[in-house]
Amino acid sequence: MNRIPERNRPLVIVATAFIVLTLVAGGVLLVGRLGPSPTPSPSLSPSATASGSPDASTPEGATRAFFDAFASARCTDDPAIVRPFVTGTDSSAYLTVDAFLRGQKEAGKASVITANELSGFEVDVQGQTATVMVGQQLGGYDIDIDTGEPRESPTLLPPTSFRVVLKRVEDTWLVDEFEPLQ
Repeated sequence: MNRIPERNRPLVIVATAFIVLTLVAGGVLLVGRLGPSPTPSPSLSPSATASGSPDASTPEGATRAFFDAFASARCTDDPAIVRPFVTGTDSSAYLTVDAFLRGQKEAGKASVITANELSGFEVDVQGQTATVMVGQQLGGYDIDIDTGEPRESPTLLPPTSFRVVLKRVEDTWLVDEFEPLQ
């Protein structure tokens, strides 16, 4: 009982193979979408804040709080996150952070910081001013500011040394300026 004429068999075989291949490819794509995403997609919430409770009662604590806030600000390109840790929006520290973040935003990117290690603190207090020398090891990756998708693989940057100048305002130390050292 052969119902398919012999001359049509190749056409039926090709059509059947095409249908099976389409179903298999669709199944693979569907299963791939149901599983977890292989790349991180951090949310770009403008309300992000620095983590932890910073202790700005010492120059070292205030420096740590400032660099933590700067790391958080890099994910949103919002300099307002560092505002509580600087002497004002007209300070060199705030203006430097603002310029950096504007540059990132103009390039259509933000950064996810995965490592922010501060070490080697040297603190010199002269009255109401403190100068802190500190090393920073920063790691992370850039993301597309609109989609949140990674633009690169995570990387650990070379250590950078900073000179940080702080001013004492009442019982709190605030960063007035910072600069990388060569």
